[in-house]
Amino acid sequence: MTLTGDASQSTAVLAEVFRSVLAQVGVKGEASERLLDAVMKERRKAPAADCQVHFIAHAGEIEIWLSHDGSTFRTSCPVPVR
Repeated sequence: MTLTGDASQSTAVLAEVFRSVLAQVGVKGEASERLLDAVMKERRKAPAADCQVHFIAHAGEIEIWLSHDGSTFRTSCPVPVR
């Protein structure tokens, strides 16, 4: 997902999409909020820049990448196996 213009500066848009994606793979509550806090902390480092967010779920894990201004922040979390 790429956030540009006004959307790139709206943390509400990123937070809503983030929580929705994590809920779909079964990550909710404290685990979801901890991951969101880490991503939002990184996002605030370049608030005026466009950014890309990638969610990659495989092998019982979700990886989250946030790219902006030539840098990439990565985090991951185990997901419940369904």
